Amino acid sequence: MSLQATVTRLVAELNPEQRAAVLHSGGPVLVLAGAGTGKTRVITVRIAHLVAGGIPPDNVLALTFTNKAAGEMAERVAQFVGGEAARAMTIGTFHSLGLRMLEQDAKLLGYRRGISLLDAADQAGAVRQCLKRLKIDPKRHDPHLFLTLISNARNSGVSPAQMGASPAHRFTARVYQAYLDWLAAYHAMDFDDLILQAIRLLEEHPEVRDRWRERFKTILVDEYQDTNGAQLRLVRLLAEEHRQLCVVGDDDQSIYGWRGADFRNILHFEEHFPDATAIALTQNYRSTGHILEAANAIIGNNSERRAKKLWTDVGDGDYVQVVTCKDPQGEAAFVAAEIRRRRELEQRPYAHFGVLFRTSAQTRAIEEAFRLAGIPFRLVGAYAFFERKEVKDVLSYLRLLVNAHDEVSLLRIINFPQRGIGPKTIGALHDFAQEIGGSLWNAVERFDTAPHLNETQRRNLGALVEVLGEARRRHREERDLGGLVTWLCDATGAREAWIRDPTEGPGGERRWKTVEHLIRSVTNWQARSPGGELRDYLRLVALDAKSTGEEENRDEVALMTLHAAKGLEWPVCFVIGCQEGLIPHQRTLEDSRGDVSEERRLFYVGLTRARRTAFLTLAKVRLRFHGTEPTRPSRFLREIPNGHRRDIDRVKSAGEVDKSETIRRFEALKARIAGPPRR
Repeated sequence: MSLQATVTRLVAELNPEQRAAVLHSGGPVLVLAGAGTGKTRVITVRIAHLVAGGIPPDNVLALTFTNKAAGEMAERVAQFVGGEAARAMTIGTFHSLGLRMLEQDAKLLGYRRGISLLDAADQAGAVRQCLKRLKIDPKRHDPHLFLTLISNARNSGVSPAQMGASPAHRFTARVYQAYLDWLAAYHAMDFDDLILQAIRLLEEHPEVRDRWRERFKTILVDEYQDTNGAQLRLVRLLAEEHRQLCVVGDDDQSIYGWRGADFRNILHFEEHFPDATAIALTQNYRSTGHILEAANAIIGNNSERRAKKLWTDVGDGDYVQVVTCKDPQGEAAFVAAEIRRRRELEQRPYAHFGVLFRTSAQTRAIEEAFRLAGIPFRLVGAYAFFERKEVKDVLSYLRLLVNAHDEVSLLRIINFPQRGIGPKTIGALHDFAQEIGGSLWNAVERFDTAPHLNETQRRNLGALVEVLGEARRRHREERDLGGLVTWLCDATGAREAWIRDPTEGPGGERRWKTVEHLIRSVTNWQARSPGGELRDYLRLVALDAKSTGEEENRDEVALMTLHAAKGLEWPVCFVIGCQEGLIPHQRTLEDSRGDVSEERRLFYVGLTRARRTAFLTLAKVRLRFHGTEPTRPSRFLREIPNGHRRDIDRVKSAGEVDKSETIRRFEALKARIAGPPRR
């Protein structure tokens, strides 16, 4: 079937609102896509329609916020237009686009040694160093809090001097300036720089701006409500001339204000692009009628939003179940019992159930109840594979193969395994690098003439230079990334060091097993990405290092925060802890502005993850250091009309039965483990 025939068929399958969004031409278009209204289909069919209409694939730029979402979009587009055309397009994240621009032209901004990109842990370490230099105790001040404040300021265009003009923020401004100085000293960039320096590149170098505008003649942006001020500037710089821009998003699902997202970007789209057209998608294909009516009623209490009402033609379905339990243990026991009951009654796999919560502290009772009930689960986002020490060590070695002047990576491994290179020696190497007018790596390469090194240090640095040189040769000639990592771990002595590590229990094997997991990840990625380079894998990890993805296909109940659940769905969904102080969160309630609109959007997102059945649970009391104290139901529960909810009280008999059954199972398990009594 020809591409044109495929597009004709795809367009015919759309509803009228979706069809209007796909076929729109002649200027910017804003597609207001409510939860479950098929926005991904609209974007991908629109891309196919543009290509069928004559737009060259390499002129298409599609942006979203995670590599996973970008990968899914690219796969869907490839099904429509073919793999070759899809690969010619630029489909990725804002940060991957910025990195691509900077890899080509960062030298115009004074970056002469390639790009050393910091991950979140590296950034926190940099802030700790800055605090120490400012004689501020890093144990008393959380580096992550400073990073959040600095990031929000940078993306809003606020300089350290402007921040410091306010006496209340003068302290943070000092750390802000010290952090910028640290980045400059180490020729490093953080994630914000990938956008901010790309903007600077386009603004200060018209020839570069013209080149990228000529390249990307049509631009599509997904999840537009999550953009910040800097991302808006980048989009405007690229699109303001040709104005072939399509953005898709939902202001009702803007839940990342705490990390700089500005939902007003979507509210004011027509002000930024006065010739724009707005099209709303309101037919929901995910949830049943009662769930949608409850969600519409809740979100309708936000005043600053685009008015729209989701609807469905699949029927009313189950009422929204509002369940009150005695305490968090009773709440957890109810969730476990309900999952067991529905799994047996409806023959559902565990993967059909999602349990969502506002804060990670809520998971303890749920985890205990699931373990006692024998329910398999995965706690999403609680453990970042790529943040483990041994994984970061391997990645640092690999980054040095791509960019020997990556000073952050070099500093991480220069004394791992132990080479006798301490802080004083590193300081001497820095001084030597300044003397010869080179980088720290240049100083290491000239270990034989570097001052203040003893014979053991010279020998160890020489071995490091030799092994990295051999690794580069192997990479060029063999192209086996998994084999390269294995060889590198052995040749550097890292494998032996991990296995001997006394902090990892008997035998110290755990760290090496983690590295073996990384090797499988690298090997699988290379098999899925023919022609992919080591640089491509490292870019993927740096931009979206959340998990290896190998656990996602297991039959397990998903436990995750409401923020992490955006974009996902389950046939049966539980939102636990629906009480004041959790949702809306206590920090919001204590804020002088008293604005709970983002918390309401977060609650709305949680409710609309449910396809068939939604449970909203709360505990009557919560545990405190001095005992228990009563809770109040979330105000958002009161906003659900009576005609779309069913209230269940588990405080009395039913809740106690569930909890007693869990305790009985636990006591029976202990008895089996203990064995028969001794005589």
